[in-house]
Amino acid sequence: MGQLDNLVGNNCKLCPRECGVDRNKIRGLCKTFNRLEIASYNIHCGEEPPISGRNGSGTIFFAGCNLGCIYCQNYPISQLVKAKKTVSVSELADMMLKLQRRDAHNINLVTPSHFVHLIVDAIKIARDRGLKIPIIYNTSSYDKDDVIYALSDFIDVYLADLKYADDKISKELSGVSNYFGIATKAILAMHRTKGALILKDGLAERGLIVRHLVLSGLLENTEKVLCWLKNNIPNVTVSVMFQYFPAYKALRHPSINRKINAEEYFTVLEFIDKLGLDGFVQEI
Repeated sequence: MGQLDNLVGNNCKLCPRECGVDRNKIRGLCKTFNRLEIASYNIHCGEEPPISGRNGSGTIFFAGCNLGCIYCQNYPISQLVKAKKTVSVSELADMMLKLQRRDAHNINLVTPSHFVHLIVDAIKIARDRGLKIPIIYNTSSYDKDDVIYALSDFIDVYLADLKYADDKISKELSGVSNYFGIATKAILAMHRTKGALILKDGLAERGLIVRHLVLSGLLENTEKVLCWLKNNIPNVTVSVMFQYFPAYKALRHPSINRKINAEEYFTVLEFIDKLGLDGFVQEI
């Protein structure tokens, strides 16, 4: 897809970090080259009910990430870029078709932002070969909004994080000082192109789900995130996740070096109820 390929070239500006490196020769800030690096692909049953359904979601985990979250629970593949396999665009298309043959409800692209130009080519090939199930873009939302608009014909459902409403926190925990502005523009673009969540037989067919992981000691950030969603995305479906645990470098951080406690859990539940948000709550 020329528009996206042009953002990579020998001066990568595909994601908001715009590191400008030649990923044909060296790894960008996403820790990857300009070639598909897959950590794993399989049936996954631990997503939200409309995503996993009864048969599971056909997840494809991409190595690397354009953020540097110090608490990442997938850090061996996102930050350390271990246990990866380099594949061609055609091989990625074959993975999608294999997952469909295993009765996956969808193709779930996990951390795809830094490979999106290649993923689009794989989707085209897979569809030509018979791929029919929905495509899910499972992202941190640190995406350019013009990239999201360019994906309109290729993505059916967005499963999008909104991690922070405070750029000081995003710089401290994820290494970027402009997360909120970038992510909210991207999420608005997702909603404009796909709309509110649409289900068919209880499964996500089209639309947007916004995820938020509650971090210990940072309830004010959570409240700001949820308020923004309520005030800016009509009929938003929100997935609030409480399963945080300190991984990677988080054990050395004074605030997020522990799990969520019961008081924080019930405080957030009360706030969700007060706002009248619809969606899912994943338990502690």
